[in-house]
Amino acid sequence: MTTVAPAPVRRKWMTAYALAMIGVAAGWFGPIQILLPEQAARLAGDGGKEALLALVTAWGAAASMVANPLWGMLSDRLGARRPIFLAGTAVGIAGLLTLSAANSTPVMVAGWMLVQAGLNGPLAALAAMIGDRVPEQQRGTVGALFGVAQIVGVILGTAVAVAAGDETIGYIAVAVAVPALGATLLIINREGVIARSSSFHWRRPGGQFAWAWIIRFLLNLVNALVLVYLLYYLSDRVRVDDAATWVLVLTVVNVLCAGIVGFAGGMLSDRWERRRIFVVAGALVLALGTALMALVPTVSMALVASVLIGMGWGAYIAVDMAVITQVLPDAETRATMLGVANIAGTLPQLLAPVLAAPIVTMLGGYRTLYLVTAGFALIALALLPRLKTLS
Repeated sequence: MTTVAPAPVRRKWMTAYALAMIGVAAGWFGPIQILLPEQAARLAGDGGKEALLALVTAWGAAASMVANPLWGMLSDRLGARRPIFLAGTAVGIAGLLTLSAANSTPVMVAGWMLVQAGLNGPLAALAAMIGDRVPEQQRGTVGALFGVAQIVGVILGTAVAVAAGDETIGYIAVAVAVPALGATLLIINREGVIARSSSFHWRRPGGQFAWAWIIRFLLNLVNALVLVYLLYYLSDRVRVDDAATWVLVLTVVNVLCAGIVGFAGGMLSDRWERRRIFVVAGALVLALGTALMALVPTVSMALVASVLIGMGWGAYIAVDMAVITQVLPDAETRATMLGVANIAGTLPQLLAPVLAAPIVTMLGGYRTLYLVTAGFALIALALLPRLKTLS
C-alpha cells in the first residue's frame, strides 16, 4: 500500500494540540507533585507517607503501563483517535473525582489507578496524531510541542493544587481543566483515513526501536526520580519552611527552561535535520543537575539544579517523539507501537518510588538517590551509539 505523506499542519492545529496535551499532563502531574503527597501525609502521617505514596503511585503506574498499549491497539482497530480521546478522558475524570473523596488507602489507590488508566487514552491518541497528521519535516517541532506541553501541564496542575489549598477542590479543578483544554483539538482535528486492521498482528520491533525505547526509559526514569520525592526532599533535606510553595517555584523555573530549550530545539532539529546532538546534550545536563541536588542541598543550588534539569529535559524532549516515530515498524500499528513506546514513560513512575523509598530511608538518603539518578542519565548517554540510524 502506498502511503501519502501528510500535508503540513498549521499553527492553529499546533496550538490546539498543545492545549490538549497540557490538559492531560495537568491531570497527571498536579496530583503527583502536590495532591497525592499531601493526601498520603494526611492518611499515613510523617512516619508512613513515603510508603503510602510509593504504594499509590506504583499501582497507578502499573495500570498506566497496561492501559497505554491497549488504548493504542483499540485505536488502531477502530481506525480513529477521537473516540479513544473521549473515552479515556471520561475514565480519568472519574478517577480524579474518586480521589477528591478518598479517605482511605484502597480508595486512594483505586482513584489513582483510574486516573492513570484513563488519561493514557488521550495520551495514546495525541501521540498517534503526530504520525497521522504531521510530516517528517515538522516532527521535531510538533514532537517538541508534545513534550513541552507536558511540562507546562506540570506547572498548571501544580499551580491549581497550590491555589486550591484543599485536596478536594484541587482534584475537582484539575478534573475540569482536562476536558476544557482538550475540547478545541477535538473540534478542529480532521481524522482523515487511518490505516485499519480487522485483527491485531504483532510485528516484532527492530533493534533501533528497542534501543530508542531503553534510552527513553532511562531519561524518563531520571525525570520521575527528580519529581517523586521533591516535596519531601525540600522539607526534609533542604528544610525549607513552605515546601509546597517551593515545589511550585522550582517547577516554574524548570518548565520555563525546558519549554524554551525544548521548543527551540525542536525547530532547530527540523532545520538541521539532526536529532542525536540534542539527546547527548540532554543526558549530560540532566546528570549535572541531579548531581548538584545530591551534593549541595541548599535552596540556591536547588534553583540552579532546576534550571539545569529543565534545560536537559528540554533538549531531550525536543527530539524524543521525532526519534520514536522514525523507528516505528509500520503505519498500520502506529498507535499500538507508540503505546509500547509510552511504557518507557510510564514504567519509570512505577519504578521511581520503588527505587527511591529504600534509598531514602535505608541506603544513604537523598544524596545517594540523586547520585543514582545522575548515573541513569549517563547510562542513557552511553547507549546512544546503538541508535545507528539516528542522524
